[in-house]
Amino acid sequence: MATSPATKSFEDHVRKLVAARYSLVVVNTFEELRLERKLRAVTKKAFSQPVPLFQWTATDGLRSDEATAIENSADPLVALQFVVDHPSSALFLFKDLARFFEDRQVVRKLRDSYPALINTYKTIFISGPAVELPTELHKVASVLDLPLPNEAEMEALFSDACAASPNTSVDLGEDHDALIRGALGLTESEALAAFRKLLVGRRTVGPEAIEALYEEKRDIVRKEGILEYLPPRIKLEDIGGLSNLKDWLKKRLRFFSSEADGFGLDPPKGLLLTGISGCGKSLTAKAISAYWRMPLLRLDMNRIYAGISGTPERTLRRAISTAEAVSPCVLWIDEIETALVGTQGGGAMPQATRIFSSFLTWMQEKEHVVFVAATANEIDKLPPELLRKGRFDEIFFVDLPEEKERMEIFRVHLERRKKDPSTLDLSSLAKSTTGFNGAEIEQCVLTAMYYAFDEHREITMKDLYRAIGQTVPLSTTMSERIKEIKRWADTRAVKAN
Repeated sequence: MATSPATKSFEDHVRKLVAARYSLVVVNTFEELRLERKLRAVTKKAFSQPVPLFQWTATDGLRSDEATAIENSADPLVALQFVVDHPSSALFLFKDLARFFEDRQVVRKLRDSYPALINTYKTIFISGPAVELPTELHKVASVLDLPLPNEAEMEALFSDACAASPNTSVDLGEDHDALIRGALGLTESEALAAFRKLLVGRRTVGPEAIEALYEEKRDIVRKEGILEYLPPRIKLEDIGGLSNLKDWLKKRLRFFSSEADGFGLDPPKGLLLTGISGCGKSLTAKAISAYWRMPLLRLDMNRIYAGISGTPERTLRRAISTAEAVSPCVLWIDEIETALVGTQGGGAMPQATRIFSSFLTWMQEKEHVVFVAATANEIDKLPPELLRKGRFDEIFFVDLPEEKERMEIFRVHLERRKKDPSTLDLSSLAKSTTGFNGAEIEQCVLTAMYYAFDEHREITMKDLYRAIGQTVPLSTTMSERIKEIKRWADTRAVKAN
């Protein structure tokens, strides 16, 4: 399975920076203890003999591996001067220094330290969840991200948790990979806590543990407040018709496994579902997550443009970061064309253009398994850059359901409402609803049930015919527009039906 760059390569990258005498490196991460372990491993391997690792916090100041405290080093200026004066090679991890970037003396001291360290094998590492460098340091600092634990690390963490719970029997079978994959996106401490929570107080652990694990990811999304986490309530079998689209999804079910990665396959990037309103595009986007057993996140572009986390560009970056943090997941963008209005032509809005450009770049280059399920009604409004191969794996056109599909849609909605479809003539109902979309058929079933409920009896064909007769389908009221949409799709999309 494709993931972000493995943590092993992070150590290699750090080793090269140290060997190249980089004096200032910023590492974005929440995982201080894990970063500390990685740097300690570098101190033992990057040089002909081990060198010390010093760590600085605002509370304890600067301390060596032997826990020796440097006098008065809680003052960042004193700590930085110690780094400059230290006579031999060493690595220095400053955990809280980003909080002092508003102090111009600290920034000045960092700039002064750069030429003093450039010809030595002494490197300052500044860590934090999202370090924003002062402009003065942009040209002297290298910036790294510590990747989240990969599958192999998650497997090791799960084994550790199981070993600590010898009285719990783990019987996941084929769902073992799904559980490990479901933990991707959590930090090491979050994953270990989640695994322990799954095991504690249980005699056996089965496939139901995967859903419990996703609860941990929901908390990440809730804390950010930009994306909406949706529970997997819609199943693929709850959607009538769309056989081509369902077959496409089924053929890619195993593409997220470790075997697929070993075979040389990349995970699917996403789908664009376009077509006539009310034919099941949004339902299908929701059903993908349940079928592939992945969390479903909804991206509301109105929140992005509102800039609820600063500027719209910053809000989009945070939304993407959140999706990547809970990957593998499905990111649902409903009516994507409304979010991109104004990105075409000479009258394009600068803000919308920048958002659109950032989104396209991310879709093209993303390394995390974030499957984008986008829907669009006004497909001709979408910029051509979004439609070319490489953004989405496929563009599916969802047409009005054929007679056989309308029968299936009637069956689905009757069964969902605890009615027996075998007592009704579904073939006749399908013939009577030519030109109806799925939403209109559902409403006919619901209206007929109200008739029957009001008269304290079961639903009949007469109730359904009455509801059908009172419905004017969209294919009648917008016939010209639907013809235009179909003409567009004939040569540009694959039929989902």
